[in-house]
Amino acid sequence: MLHFPAFAKTVARPLGSAMRSRGFPIARILGIPIFMDWSWLIIWVIVVFSLLTSFASSYANASPSLVWAASLLTAVLFFSSLILHELSHSLVARARGLEVHGITLFIFGGVSELKSEPKKANDELLMAVVGPLTSSLLALVFWGVSLAFPPTSLGRGVAGWLATINLALAMFNLLPGFPLDGGRILRAIVWRVTGNFKQASRVATGLGSLLAYGLILLGVVLMFSKGAWMSGVWIAFIGWFLLSSARSSMTQVEIQEILGKRTVSQIMRPECTRIPSSESVRTFVEERLLRTGERCFVVSKGERMAGLVTLQDVKRLPRDEWDVTPVETIMVPIDKVHSCSPSETLVDAMEKMNSTGVSQLPVLGEDKSLLGVLTREELLRAVAVDLDVGAGRARS
Repeated sequence: MLHFPAFAKTVARPLGSAMRSRGFPIARILGIPIFMDWSWLIIWVIVVFSLLTSFASSYANASPSLVWAASLLTAVLFFSSLILHELSHSLVARARGLEVHGITLFIFGGVSELKSEPKKANDELLMAVVGPLTSSLLALVFWGVSLAFPPTSLGRGVAGWLATINLALAMFNLLPGFPLDGGRILRAIVWRVTGNFKQASRVATGLGSLLAYGLILLGVVLMFSKGAWMSGVWIAFIGWFLLSSARSSMTQVEIQEILGKRTVSQIMRPECTRIPSSESVRTFVEERLLRTGERCFVVSKGERMAGLVTLQDVKRLPRDEWDVTPVETIMVPIDKVHSCSPSETLVDAMEKMNSTGVSQLPVLGEDKSLLGVLTREELLRAVAVDLDVGAGRARS
């Protein structure tokens, strides 16, 4: 009988990109969008045909059409179980005041995407525990359903497989290595004891790395000592993915810490290239864009900021209209421009960029006067410098 290893996890929204594309939407449950990554289709095919082979050999008396129907139904119910696991994470997160951007199914399982990490250890603990509890409850339900079928029937096989796979999902996710649920539970406990989120994250991701190396080693042993190439490659691949996730999660924590301690005023660019609203698009392109290499410009009427104009705005205008079209026609008006204040933290500023899909924010004072511009490049450059400084201190 096929045992399909999968895991589910909860992640904070990456700060380095807008995360606009997460696959294609398949549903919206209780206001939470569900996406399916294209890689999930690979697993769909593997699961369906593995179940088909297993059911056909175990229940030879069943008709081929019934075996096909049972295989497809089992795969759908398994994927639904995984969605319920992730949905439980998301609903608890939302109940604790965290913004949920969606759930994505991908090649290894599922992920709930949050705007930010939880602010309290208890919130982290509740969010992490509810996933394995949900999978365990589903295992119990499917086990109960299996008892309603005769011992040698295909129905018993379908329900029994779903009970086993949900129990396996719960147990695997309880392993104490970040970013698995067990790693998050461990981080919550260490966080509550020490009061230090970063230290707790280091402990959890450290164990997550050890777990990942162990899975990679197990995969290699299965391949070369046992001859189980398919299982070995898959387990080693999961180990590699967990290792990558653990490292990126720790980097994310460090970035969050850096951005949370600094404000927009510390790294914004006070000098802003202003262009008059009456300037033609051709002059703007030839005299500004091509010569300076900048991507975003402030459009002004006298001393007042009228809007912003970027290369993307230019691309939407036919080239033969450049000479007769002023930039104010293609600019984003000031009332539609996303901006930030100099006192905002860089975390909040980056989240505005991510949620709105822009790469720069004008910095406005209380009187709406333009004080400067914050760009994504400058923000990430400041983070990189701080990370390099921190790494240098660690080495010394």
